[in-house]
Amino acid sequence: MVALLLLSLLIVDSNFGTAFAHGIGGRDAAFVAATKGPDLVPFIYLGAKHMVTGYDHLLFIFGVIFFLYRMKDVVIYVTLFSIGHSITLLPGSC
Repeated sequence: MVALLLLSLLIVDSNFGTAFAHGIGGRDAAFVAATKGPDLVPFIYLGAKHMVTGYDHLLFIFGVIFFLYRMKDVVIYVTLFSIGHSITLLPGSC
């Protein structure tokens, strides 16, 4: 439990309080800043890129594949991950 707490402290940016995996930079940041309104295809690409490069998503997939055997457990795990992920992203959307 202590190791998980220490790990969570290491992956949080102390300046902004956001997780490193959710940063966006370079051309992606410029694209998002220049976008006015919905632009479905590019945002689907950015979402897919985030899922493949975000350590939290990779750990999530690892956990589902190797540690969960019952559908009930998968549903609980997916639900809790989604809630936690949404809560951590809310400060960045303000």
